[in-house]
Order: sequence, then C-alpha cells, then structure tokens
Amino acid sequence: RSSDLDTEERLKGVIDLVFEKAIDEPSFSVAYANMCRCLATLKVQMTDKPESSVNFRKLLLNRCQKEFEKDKADDDVFEKKQKELDSSKTPEEKNRLQEELDESRDKARRRSIGNIKFIGELFKLKMLTEAIMHDCMVKLLKNHDEASLECLCRLLTTIGKDLDFEKAKPRMDQYFNQMEKIVKERKTSSRIRFMLQDIIDLRKCNWVSRRVDQGPKTIEQIHKEAKIEEQEEQRKVHQLMTKEKRRPGLQRSDDSGWNTVQATKNNRVLDPSKFLKITKPTIDDKIQLVPKAQLGSWGKVSRSEE
Repeated sequence: RSSDLDTEERLKGVIDLVFEKAIDEPSFSVAYANMCRCLATLKVQMTDKPESSVNFRKLLLNRCQKEFEKDKADDDVFEKKQKELDSSKTPEEKNRLQEELDESRDKARRRSIGNIKFIGELFKLKMLTEAIMHDCMVKLLKNHDEASLECLCRLLTTIGKDLDFEKAKPRMDQYFNQMEKIVKERKTSSRIRFMLQDIIDLRKCNWVSRRVDQGPKTIEQIHKEAKIEEQEEQRKVHQLMTKEKRRPGLQRSDDSGWNTVQATKNNRVLDPSKFLKITKPTIDDKIQLVPKAQLGSWGKVSRSEE
C-alpha cells in the first residue's frame, strides 16, 4: 500500500526492489515501467531535510543514472581482476580467475542492457526527457566499447521511433553517420557490426521492424512452439531418409567407420577365372622418377599428411 511508504528509506527500498527486478528481467521492463508510473507522484519527507519532500520519480531516476554511470567503477574492477590473472602462477589459479573475470563482465553487460531497456521504457511513459535520452546516446557513442555500442542499439530499438522526428533529425543523422563509420571501419566484432547495421536498416524502413515483438511468452506458448519445431525436424528427417532410400549405390558406414557401397540390380558378378594373370612390373633402376632435390619435400608432405 502507498500509505505504508511514508519515509524516504522505505521508498528507496521499494525503488531498489523494482529496479533490480526490471534490469534482471528486461522482457518485463514495460510492466515495471508502468508500475513506476503509477507511483511517480508519491511524495515523502526527506530524511536530512524534514521541511522538504522528495517524490518516487526523482529517486527512481537517480537510481537509473547511478547505474548508467557506473561504467568507470566496473572498469576499475575488471582491471584489478586482469592484473591478478596476469600475475597468477598456477594453471588452476589462472583458470579460476579467468572464469571470475568472464562472469563479472557478463553480469555487468546484462545489467547495462537491462538498465538501458528500462530507461527507454520510462522515456516512452514521459518519465524521462528527450534531453536525457540524447545525453545517454552521446555518452554511449563516445565510449566506443562493444558493451556501450550494444546498449546504444538496445536504446535505439526501444525509443528510436519516438526520437526521430523533424526537429531532432539533424542530431539523429549525426548518430547514424557515426554508426555507419564504425561499421565500415570493421574494428568491432561482427556481432556488434550486425547489430549496428540492423538499427541503420530499421531507420531506413521508418522504424518498422520485420519481426514483430510479441513481448514475453507464456509457458504454454513456449511448449507449443517447441513441439511444432520438433515435429518440423522429424518431418525433415523423414523426408531425407525417404530420399536416401531411393538413391541407388548409396554409401553407408558400418560400425568400423568404413564406407561401403550397396549392391544394385545393375551390379554384375565377375568370374575370377576370366581375370588376366597379374605380374609384377619390371622397373629400371636407372630411371629417376623425381629430381633428387625434390625427394625431401615429398617426404615432408607425406609425413604431414599422416
């Protein structure tokens, strides 16, 4: 009940709970954003200044901004872990530290993506201003690291259509010119380049996506889709087996892995008595098949093939 949220500490506690759920479950960020919109005007007295008040919206935006700007702190943690990894001596310790570093980076990446998606949904509900959104995009483009570029793509996917109107077109053009430059430079991973190119193409199509976002799926929908995919796979396998049975002389592998050819109706049984007697050919020792200088290279090739 909103009547129970009568202190700044309690209000911050609720905001932390909602915020953590929103960034941990980005598929439901729309629902969490709507929940926050309902509580946006809720006010409580400030702990330090009892004569002043603070509302839910301001505390929530402070929480989002704090998460958005914690990149530097994360970088310091990663740098410290990297130094520990570089100074490790045993393989076991090196593997353990590498796993910890990878896990920390993956967790930070997922939090950043969840936060930027939540920020975008709050903007769509008019809880954030256009100026804040432009500041976010400028910062993400300036960082130029892959995590920031991925967040930029997520943010533009969420709010690009709402920002790309006539008055803001010059600024949007600058963003997309920079994105096209990053794609052409090919200094980032192919995954990030494809994400950037998808956003560029999305804008060219007037922000009409080829794939309709249906939101989170129910357990029943997931099971139904999985069953359909399984039936489709079985159908493909059945077609392939039927096609193979119709092919004469099909190669098959026995248990030893040796490829054998099935007999067909056209195969004739040969009479061994009609074979000519095979004799060992006579080789003249004076005939040199390969120049002496090349004999060594042939040997190397044969050994490498082995």
